[in-house]
Amino acid sequence: MRTSALMLSICLGLSSLLGCGGTGMLPVEGTVTLDGEPLEGAAISFVPAEGGRPCSGQTDEQGHFTLASYTAGDGVPPGEYKVTVVKLDARRQAEAAPVEDGTEEDEQVMGSIEEAVKFLTPMKYSSPATTDLKVEVTAGMEPVQIDLKSGN
Repeated sequence: MRTSALMLSICLGLSSLLGCGGTGMLPVEGTVTLDGEPLEGAAISFVPAEGGRPCSGQTDEQGHFTLASYTAGDGVPPGEYKVTVVKLDARRQAEAAPVEDGTEEDEQVMGSIEEAVKFLTPMKYSSPATTDLKVEVTAGMEPVQIDLKSGN
């Protein structure tokens, strides 16, 4: 009985030192806008400034995100992060070249499909090496607000 009480005391003490249920992780959420409008479907990453595993999330229709390190909603270790935000518009464009003699074979040979990828967010925010967005993750922090402008 005495051993059980001692073990329970040790476990409770360790969990209070580690914080966040013993994991050391902090919840991080926020909103991303582009030109004042919520940015839906963007990938957001917090990359540790000192190196390490990035944390990521995706924005919903209101531009809201919640970050995860290992499993959905598990949070982020405290520290300084570089922030990347990327939204791509991948689309297929079918282009048919003029047909020489109008045969089906010419249409198949001359037709082509081109895939284009376009950044909907400024490219500078797509890499930890070029982004100027930084966030310090601390206990009890307010939701993060990231306001992007197309011209940046």
